[in-house]
Amino acid sequence: MVRGIRINRLAVRALKSATAGLVLAIVAAGAADNVDLPDELQLLVSQLDIASYFPMVANFANPITAFVLWTLPINALFYGPLVFAYLSWGAYRGRVDLLPPRDSLASAPTAPSAEAGVPSFPGARQGVSPVSTEVLKGQMHDRAAQVGLSPFLGGLQAANSITAEPLTEHGESHPAALAWKRLLSDHWEVAAIERLTRGKRKSRPVYRLRGPHGETVIAKRCREDKAQVERMIYQELMPRVLLPSLKFYGLLEDPGTEFCWLFLEDVAVEPYSPKLAHHRALAGGWLGEVHVASLSANLQGRLPSREPGYYLGSLRSSRAILVDHLDHNTAMVPDDSEVFGKVVADFNMAETHWSEIEEICAVMPRTLVHGDFVAKNVRVRTGSGSRTLLVFDWEFAGWGVPAADLAQFGEPEHLVNPDLDIYCSVLKRVEPRLSLGEIQAVAACGSLFRLVDVTGWAIGYLRFGSRDHLVKTVETLRSYEPALAKALEILKGVLA
Repeated sequence: MVRGIRINRLAVRALKSATAGLVLAIVAAGAADNVDLPDELQLLVSQLDIASYFPMVANFANPITAFVLWTLPINALFYGPLVFAYLSWGAYRGRVDLLPPRDSLASAPTAPSAEAGVPSFPGARQGVSPVSTEVLKGQMHDRAAQVGLSPFLGGLQAANSITAEPLTEHGESHPAALAWKRLLSDHWEVAAIERLTRGKRKSRPVYRLRGPHGETVIAKRCREDKAQVERMIYQELMPRVLLPSLKFYGLLEDPGTEFCWLFLEDVAVEPYSPKLAHHRALAGGWLGEVHVASLSANLQGRLPSREPGYYLGSLRSSRAILVDHLDHNTAMVPDDSEVFGKVVADFNMAETHWSEIEEICAVMPRTLVHGDFVAKNVRVRTGSGSRTLLVFDWEFAGWGVPAADLAQFGEPEHLVNPDLDIYCSVLKRVEPRLSLGEIQAVAACGSLFRLVDVTGWAIGYLRFGSRDHLVKTVETLRSYEPALAKALEILKGVLA
């Protein structure tokens, strides 16, 4: 009877050991992030040691038989899965280590010389001037010497992960490679592809295409109306500015879709930092030259409006969506309602001053507006003892008061904060009556316009349903609202 009880206890202990071993194997397999085990599992590990089975062996008449029948199988059940999990984890780490380091492959385009010109746009397909392989090889060496940040990285932060996507034996069928071949059938073949945008832009990806000898080009997929705006800027406006700019290789329609492929120059440059005074000076001068050149470019009837009324309409639309969710979204928690309520109150305050905002903006000439003039869309090229600014990503460009491009923020590092003194000195060539104080007041309005825009983009993700559809927008608005309130305080100080 006693012997039977002991055997039953051993059987139960064996079952517990095997179960604990399997649980720990699962935990170990998912421990790539080095997460500590829960206390309960640590206790199991401490209890399931091989030494704890030796007293059981002594209870049997034949210790060798007991070891073979009980202790050895029990420990095999426990330690076997752990060994398997350890080997699997090692293989996983080996695969991860083969991936390129974050941001190691990125770089940003720079501009050709002013005399290089920009090719005409006779239709969906166009030719380009030949690119020197030796020059491109030199550019590749320059990129290798830099940390490298892509000009087309998404999101508000400048640094994002990049996924290398080498072409397989059937890689020539990749849409970006096919488009490049159709555009330039007599040029170099694509040997490898890198995706430069995050997953949230699945329908509008950006790639770097690499040739067999180090040649590179940026391939950007965007909606046809946006692509035509960018084409217009690169081909019709930038040659008037007489400043270096990205070389535009061409535009090609994506058959059967409403999208196009844009191909742009890709060379190494340094990231823009609003903390550097000389960077802000470059931005102020560049912006002034672009605005002066755009006055005679005859673009106003071909671009979306960026008048103060445009931002007021966006404000009202966003506020209506927020109020609708406050009234009817049952998934909201008190913290969500508090954030939404603050933004609604800020919008209400802004609208009460809108007529004054329009009066301030009336002094400015109507020009080209970039619409997303932030650090991730700006780079600085250094060479021959001088620096030049390169600006890209014109998807949100329009025509109207350039206040949003002049926006000034003290803290966020993703904004440009152009030097307004230098901007004013350039603009005075065509608008001598403008004063620095008037431009600073317009920039205060622009800070509000910019926040209305980005808030509207965040609100566009709102959906009714579970709270999962709220979390992203709530957190974004929570970070934007203090800046919105501060912009209003600055604006009220200007209006006082």
